[in-house]
Amino acid sequence: MNKKNKPSKEKIGVSRLLELAGPKKKKLIFACLLSVISSAARLVPFFTIYQVIRELLAHYSFVGAVDTGKIYMLTAYTFAAALIYGVCAFVSSVLAHSSAYDIIYELRLKLMKKLSLIPSGYFTGTTQGTIKKVISDDVEQIEVFIAHHITDIAAAVATPIFTLIYLFAMDWRLTLVTLIPIFVSVSLLAKGLKNPKGAQTQVDMHNAKEKMEGTIVEYIHGMSVIKIFNRTLSAFKRYEEDISTYVNTVEHTADHFASGMGAYYAFFGAQLLFLLPASLLLIPTASSYLDFLPLILLFFLVGGGLKEPMENMMQMVIHSKRITEGVNRIDQILKQPELSEIGDGNPQTYGITFENVSFSYTDDNPQAIKNVSFDLLQGTITGIVGPSGGGKSTLAQLLLRFYEPQQGCIKIGDVNIQEIPPHHLMDLVSYVFQDSFLFHDTIENNIRMGNRAATREAVIIAAKNAEIHEVIMALPQRYDTVIGEKDTYLSGGEKQRIAIARIFLKDTPIVILDEATAYADAENETKIQQAFARLALNKTVLIIAHRLRTVENADQIIVLEDGRLLEMGTHEKLLRDCPQYQNMIAANERRDRWTLRKGVTIA
Repeated sequence: MNKKNKPSKEKIGVSRLLELAGPKKKKLIFACLLSVISSAARLVPFFTIYQVIRELLAHYSFVGAVDTGKIYMLTAYTFAAALIYGVCAFVSSVLAHSSAYDIIYELRLKLMKKLSLIPSGYFTGTTQGTIKKVISDDVEQIEVFIAHHITDIAAAVATPIFTLIYLFAMDWRLTLVTLIPIFVSVSLLAKGLKNPKGAQTQVDMHNAKEKMEGTIVEYIHGMSVIKIFNRTLSAFKRYEEDISTYVNTVEHTADHFASGMGAYYAFFGAQLLFLLPASLLLIPTASSYLDFLPLILLFFLVGGGLKEPMENMMQMVIHSKRITEGVNRIDQILKQPELSEIGDGNPQTYGITFENVSFSYTDDNPQAIKNVSFDLLQGTITGIVGPSGGGKSTLAQLLLRFYEPQQGCIKIGDVNIQEIPPHHLMDLVSYVFQDSFLFHDTIENNIRMGNRAATREAVIIAAKNAEIHEVIMALPQRYDTVIGEKDTYLSGGEKQRIAIARIFLKDTPIVILDEATAYADAENETKIQQAFARLALNKTVLIIAHRLRTVENADQIIVLEDGRLLEMGTHEKLLRDCPQYQNMIAANERRDRWTLRKGVTIA
């Protein structure tokens, strides 16, 4: 294969991290260069001290003969080196920290933007704890690595190199002896890092932590249920098991590396143990006491000091393995396929067509939607009914492109929704979920999610249309009330009406209502129904309902069961022609007549 056409190998670990750094990469390289200069300046005092000792020993019998000019010059070199070290180290740290903050800021924005572009189905199979760990913990770990460790690595590599070059120039034999424990310890470390089992322990530890954090988030969200049923912490088995699994994984990782790291540290600090006998063996070969003693002192001082920078370098190598796994987790999100944009379609009409649509959540699962076709005429209301798990919400999510159908297509007007840019599709469709989410923000800002450019007057009109204005006016700060602060909370039905106010403000031609009255009491349901009536005017409306009376007056009703379209038509037609619909109506009537009487014994 021609090298020019050969695909480039994907970067991983630190090289991938530098790629993610983008324009900040040059800044980091300069910070590393300054760190190298500072590490070189840091060594100068050792060499000047060596020269001072030689000068003093050369005139030990008559101190007055010492060349004071040379001593002053060496002192000046030492002072200059200390100044260079301080300035370069400070500027390097400032550049590294500022780069780190900019990089993690941009990386988090990039991740959040990516999460907004990938199909929402991704979040169904991914726990909140997993995403939180990547965006918070893994990115934070990268900040520490960039702010501190990258420049430390540069210094840790440069310092031994500079030191060894100088020591080789002084005495190559003692230098080789100094390197013996380092070679042994590095070989032990390399063997441990190359071991696939060692790499797998790092992956297992990341996986265990992600699972534990996901369970913790779930545990916190389920706290009300746990309290209601008076369950203790130990009773929440999965929480306890996931924490135990994480602890066991960490212990297993520590046990795996224990013997190797013990031998590594034992050899790494043994320079003096090797230098002392080597020095004694070299005494007979020394030309003079003046040449031998300062040289031995230099090697004891500098050679023994190699441990610190070399140890820092090895620690950085170990830490980079954790960074590699963290960067890999970030890339798993960044490489998720986005919603495709295969055109710039702009529908002029807003009827909806499902043509032979089939969909399965995974390749291993049975189809959730099976060859479904129907039309929603513009300006009409369509209800979708059927047993739980029949595919009602899935149809709505396919229309929103939370998922992509494996077969068939969905059109708005005459335009396939895959040809409509995702941001434009979201401008055409509004969705009211079963359980509406409100942000920890003011009532006004929560409604303004529907239209950021709307005026306060438009927000109030939307709230009135959603039958929630009076409730808001009774709150302490009215529209400026922050939800969740100072015991300010809304009921489920009130939250739904806030969500409906958003839809009024957004004013899209297509509206999807997914069990929007599921958690509302009778009073709230009535108000929500009144809001629906206003909301549906001149719009294409799709209502997913378990309470059949909410769609009895719809222009058409679609009956789904097990992902198949059984029948469609008006309420009267389905009552006459569809046995499944008749059964659902009868079941709803029995439910509405259900009462609990005193003295009834349930067998």
